[in-house]
Amino acid sequence: MQKKDKANNKPLDKDSKPTIWENLDEAQLTEVEDFAAEYRSFLTSAKTERAVNKFVVERALKEGFVDLDASSGKVKRGGYLSHHGKLLGLFVPGQQSPKAGFNLVVAHGDAPRLDLKPKPLYEDVGFGLLKSNLYGGLKKFQWLARPLALWGFCALKDGREIDLRFGEEPGGPVLTITDILPHLDRKVQREKKLSDAFPAEKLNVLAASKPEGKKDDKKRLKLAIKNILQNRWGLQEDDLISSELELVPAGPAVEVGLDSSMIGGYAQDDRLSVFCGLKALLKAGSYPQKPLLLIVFDREEIGSYGSTGAETNFVQRLAAEAFAASGLEPHWHDVQKALSKSRAISADVEAAMDPTFKEVHDELNAARLGLGPCLTRYTGGAGKYGASEARAEYMAFIRNLFDGASISWQSTLLGKQEEGGGGTVALSLAYNGLSIVDSGAPVLSMHSPFEITSKADVWMTAKALTAFFSSQW
Repeated sequence: MQKKDKANNKPLDKDSKPTIWENLDEAQLTEVEDFAAEYRSFLTSAKTERAVNKFVVERALKEGFVDLDASSGKVKRGGYLSHHGKLLGLFVPGQQSPKAGFNLVVAHGDAPRLDLKPKPLYEDVGFGLLKSNLYGGLKKFQWLARPLALWGFCALKDGREIDLRFGEEPGGPVLTITDILPHLDRKVQREKKLSDAFPAEKLNVLAASKPEGKKDDKKRLKLAIKNILQNRWGLQEDDLISSELELVPAGPAVEVGLDSSMIGGYAQDDRLSVFCGLKALLKAGSYPQKPLLLIVFDREEIGSYGSTGAETNFVQRLAAEAFAASGLEPHWHDVQKALSKSRAISADVEAAMDPTFKEVHDELNAARLGLGPCLTRYTGGAGKYGASEARAEYMAFIRNLFDGASISWQSTLLGKQEEGGGGTVALSLAYNGLSIVDSGAPVLSMHSPFEITSKADVWMTAKALTAFFSSQW
């Protein structure tokens, strides 16, 4: 909750605002730690968008949700709609009709990573290697000389589907991408611009060094990889063409700091919001005032394009299914009118101000770790290009809602003008005419293989989304 200076009724400067930790009692501290442990387990177990989808569906089924594609008639507890195994929506019926509009939270389950190319196998100078392809906005050098795991989904011509995972067994083998030693990097790296020093085509994965076959056979290292694919997963080399194979950081999410106050792990942008959104939706219980929708999009990190991104008509489809599950005819006009009345949060994380790189932030508007979820009225680039800007009346509604629920929150923007910028799925959802604002926890080292958040911020973000789902208007 925004505290004020009682003498002049002005908001306190962020430097003088107490962190969430300073206002927690013993019971709340225990709650924060328990919540953080569950969240770390989720991050460790769901490192691809398909794994996120599976996690959410399994949790929803345990809570009594039904598949909206397979059900007919009214839904009691709730329903889910999964599209291509990567895009997911949840619906909880409310006391009010869907015609009056929804409380909607949207997040995304994809994250920057390296994909394997459709034909990745080759060998060179005594090594078996795999060629990778960039996905999303990442710093290429951060992916070199570190343990990597391979997570994948393989669709075979005979209709079989195979889930593949390698590199996550404690003490077991991993994959990696090599880097050059500093003694010899002057011309190939050090004297080049950072953008040129690490060509994407050189991010090749070290996969084997023990040749197989006869001594006079050709490509014995490539043969070694092919044999492993066949013996371990029943895959032929051509099966990789119809596979989704993703390289992600190996190992579990962990606690960070001498005080264990932070969480370090891969893809907290934006799986933090997915986890908090799911927990908030389930906590809302049966029949809240407003009907609820939670959507987990794919492909946000590459512009939200494609059949599982926010640029699709999935929100209209989910809303229509919610109408049908409430016993209403999902006429196009009624569905669109309901969406235009709806109120939404684009649950996406915000860049926290790093003490080492303060110069890229406007300190008055920068996010700080430990001060709670951010309210970001607009994103985009210079001149607000590519931004969805929340109207003033909606900002007032959210402020009042959070303050009334004793939510610690902060008003933020993404960096100084002309330093760069970025967008969220809010822009895509705003095309429906609904009210929407970005809100999420602050993150350090965003888009790196090891992002940092505050346990207190994660916990408070879930409380904020719970308050939103429970809101009336």
